[in-house]
Parts: sequence; structure tokens; C-alpha cells
Amino acid sequence: MSSINVTTTYPTGGTLLPNAFVDYYMIKANGEYVKVYIYLLRMVSNGQKFNIPCLADLLELTERDICRALKYWKKENLLDLVMDGGEIRSIKLLPVSTALTIDADDLKEPEKEEPAPAPELKKEVPVAAPSVKAIPALRTLTPSQLAQKNKDDKFSYLIYIAEMYIGRPLTANDLNTLSYFYDDLAMSPELIEHLVDYCVSNGKKNFRYMQSVAIAWYQEGIHTAEEAKLHCQNYQKEYYQIMHAFGLNNQPAPAQIEYMKRWLKTDGFDLSIVIEACNRTIRSIGQPKFQYTDSILKKWKDNHVVSLDDVKKLESRPGTVAKPGTPQINNQFHNFEERDYDFDELEKQLFEKQIHPVKED
Repeated sequence: MSSINVTTTYPTGGTLLPNAFVDYYMIKANGEYVKVYIYLLRMVSNGQKFNIPCLADLLELTERDICRALKYWKKENLLDLVMDGGEIRSIKLLPVSTALTIDADDLKEPEKEEPAPAPELKKEVPVAAPSVKAIPALRTLTPSQLAQKNKDDKFSYLIYIAEMYIGRPLTANDLNTLSYFYDDLAMSPELIEHLVDYCVSNGKKNFRYMQSVAIAWYQEGIHTAEEAKLHCQNYQKEYYQIMHAFGLNNQPAPAQIEYMKRWLKTDGFDLSIVIEACNRTIRSIGQPKFQYTDSILKKWKDNHVVSLDDVKKLESRPGTVAKPGTPQINNQFHNFEERDYDFDELEKQLFEKQIHPVKED
């Protein structure tokens, strides 16, 4: 990748941030975008060149983050990009408008509005409330709001704990997400500390991953660290037993987790039913194929199977499973060979052909 030249038509006087940028653009922008813009100012003051991978390594961001930041500042009319063949060839920094100002009232904490009185509704037939808990939206706090949050001793402690676990200072995005756990999801400091510990222990230091886990706990109604520990133990225990039934000792892949979650949660199968389907998969095709197990469980679900006894009753129904040794009838009305089809065996053969297609000569 070729180097990118950064130029400007106005004197920078060193790495100097105009007041209009601080008062208007910086407050609205993502913290990582601000880092990119400030470093562009630093390079243009010395006439340096750069490329996207090097800048990403230097600022500890991804290349995609750098490109998003450049496109954002282009949209804000603070720079212009010269493209060639889909690649950025040069960047021109544009003057920051001094006409933009921000009122002091904009830096104050937003006042809580009194809820408007609910309008009177006509009596209607009550509708059942949805079972899925609504997820609060993630808010982006202003620098003054984040500074106010730091005055909270419990929140300051969470920042310290999080930085200790992930081994680096938190970015503005990280602080927003941490505040989301604390305020919007109403998670206790103890639960948030366990959340960070749990994610880091699983090799996940990304706050986006932590956010997905936090939302899952929120929907499960988990409020304490003890409840979270119990949930994780049960969660891991059930999945481990299914993986063990398949003869697998590795951590389940996301696609495999989706299967197991649907079997146990959405479809509501008992763990013993799922393990029986896994055992039948191994006996039938000799491989731990989640798709094959899913076809077995789908068949059982369609037949309202909820226990192992139901499985036996289903198989005992006439015509469900072909019985070996069925006598052949040969008379004047039967001049052809009758066949009893074992549909489970046919399904197995079809599945194997899909996995190992026969090569034509």
C-alpha cells in the first residue's frame, strides 16, 4: 500500500486545535475519530506521509476504524479525500469554521422531563405482555456527562477494575458502554465486575462482546453475581454434556451454540432427549453432525415428543419403522417383489451422499 500525503491550505502553527473544533466537533465525535484527526494535524505540521496499516498500529485501532474516521471527518467537511482505484491517495485538511459555537447550557446535564399524563384509554380486552424483555438503547454521553460519572465512587471503582482486567485505559466508547451497564441495564457493581472477569477469562477483552453478554443476562433476569455464576455453570454444563455425547472436547463454535440454544431453550427439549438424538446421530452416520441431530429433533418435535418414553411410543407406531423379516407374498395378484422401506436408513444414506458426493468417472 502506497503512502498517503496529508496537506492543508492554512497554517497550523504546530499541532494546534481550533476552539471551534473543541467546542463543536470534538464533543459530537467518537473518541477514536478525534484521535485520528489530531494525529493528522500532527503529521501535516511536519509534512509527514503515512499509510492506513501503520496509522492503525500506531493508534491501536483497526484499519476499518481509521477508514471510518476519515469518512466521518469528510462528511463533517473538515477534510477532503483524493481517491484512486478505491484507495486513498491524499488527504487535504480543510479550515475549521469559526462560526460554530456551543452554548454553555449544552454542557449541562439534561434535565429530566416530567412524564406526560397518560391519556385515558377505552376498556379493551387485555393483551398478554411480550415474554422478551425490551432492551434499553445505548446512549452516547457527552464529555461533561462522563466527567460527572467519574464523581461517582462506585463508577470510578468500576473503571479501575475494568482497566486492570483488560490491561489498558478505557476509551470514550468503553466508558459509554460501562455506563450503559451501570445505568441503563441497572447492573450492580459486583455484577459488572463479574461480567468483566467472565469475559476476560474467556479471552474476550472487547467491550462489544461484554455488551452482548450483559444484554443476554439482562434478558435472563440476572441481577446478582451469584445468579450469573449459577447461570454460567448450568449453561456450560449442558453444552459440555452435549459436546461430550458427540465425542467432542473442544469449545463449541458459535453455530453449534445456536443449535444447542434452540434445542434447549426455544424448542424446550429436555437434556436427555437432546443427548439421545446425539447418540443416534453417531450410531447412524458415525460423525458429530449437528444438522443430522437437528433433523431428528425436528421430527420428534413435530410428533410432540417430550420424553424418552414418547420416543419409544413413536417408534412403536405401525409403519413408523420397517420391521425386518417381513414375509414376501407371491400369488396371482402379486407378480412383483414387495419392499418395506426403512426411511431412517434412507435418510442416513441421503445425508451421507450430501457429505460425500459420488464422483462421476
